[in-house]
Amino acid sequence: MKHLLMVCYGGGHMKVLAPLYGPLSSRYRISMLALTSAGAFMREQGIPSLGFSDFAFCHAPEIQAHGRRLAENMTSNGTVSREETVAYMGASFFDLVNQSGDEEAAAEQYQRKGRAAFLPVASLRKVIAELGIDAVVTTNAPRAERAALVAAKEAGLPAVCINDNLWIRGGVADVAADGLADRICVLSEQVRQALIAECAVNPGKVVVTGTPVFDALKNVSWVPGKDVVPRVLLADCDLPDVHPYLDLHNANPGIAEAVRSELNRLAEDGVIDVYFRPHPSQRFDYSAYPAIKLSMPEESLHERLARTDVVVTAISTVGVEGKVMGLGLVSLENTVFSTIQSYGRLGLSSGIEEACELESAILREHQKVQKREPEQMYEGVAVENIVAVIDALFTGQTFE
Repeated sequence: MKHLLMVCYGGGHMKVLAPLYGPLSSRYRISMLALTSAGAFMREQGIPSLGFSDFAFCHAPEIQAHGRRLAENMTSNGTVSREETVAYMGASFFDLVNQSGDEEAAAEQYQRKGRAAFLPVASLRKVIAELGIDAVVTTNAPRAERAALVAAKEAGLPAVCINDNLWIRGGVADVAADGLADRICVLSEQVRQALIAECAVNPGKVVVTGTPVFDALKNVSWVPGKDVVPRVLLADCDLPDVHPYLDLHNANPGIAEAVRSELNRLAEDGVIDVYFRPHPSQRFDYSAYPAIKLSMPEESLHERLARTDVVVTAISTVGVEGKVMGLGLVSLENTVFSTIQSYGRLGLSSGIEEACELESAILREHQKVQKREPEQMYEGVAVENIVAVIDALFTGQTFE
């Protein structure tokens, strides 16, 4: 039985790989390297997993010393054990020292970049060798996930990288450009074409499979409206004039407020029925918009989407979820976030730059929904599609 190494961090990455464990474990031997918060998540799911602290090399005195020093000022949230934090940080920094040439240079990089400086290829080489791995599966995350792909390529082992969302820059685009994966699984044909165009990757290596985190939406039944008034959901978020981390500026200052005001006006005029759903981390006050209704984060998003025709958003994942269900999508373009990545440029939405364009864009998208001519993001079930891609690594099947 072939032995797969699956590597993932927490957040959305662990939710991509976890659903694959069941079907894959009936065909392969699986070792799940679940890092940071992914370890606790896998345990909750009943999925056996490993961390850096499970490997003897991570308990070497020098690695432990680095790890204890770096973990000293790190606050524990109770999700990751101190033993695992010390092993992970120590091994990653030890590899950084060897990559940089000396400890001073490594310390400077860590000071400047934090954990983004880590690419623990040597550690992943040891993991792969110790476990006797035949193939590697990761998502598009950096650090140890990327290191696993590099180590697999060096060892001549096949590898699959699953892109967790629509966006390719700074993640799966680097994997493609560096030739680190034999197969790259993406959410939609639009993403596939964007990746091929940007990275000149072999088209046969990029496969539209969908992403497991969106499979549940395939089972949510859309409830048609009782009249022709479009039911709109604003997936809201703060749109600052300056990007919090990058030297990027909003090309249209004040667009968020203008969009809220225009949606409120359209609701007052009976043109649309609209709900505002704030981002969970967003502070909001919608008292200036009396015609809107609220969908709080506590409300089931799937239930709200089931009674929605068109999603309006700048960059929220709610837009993707709506598309998977066959809803219309209107995207706010030229914001501080869509400067880098954009639903409109991927051809997934009616993109607008001014609030005055909302009415026509919403009606256009609503018409598509009424005709039930939605574009499918992906066919079938992502879990089954990805299992088929992994099987093909060993059978030689191509996806040209």
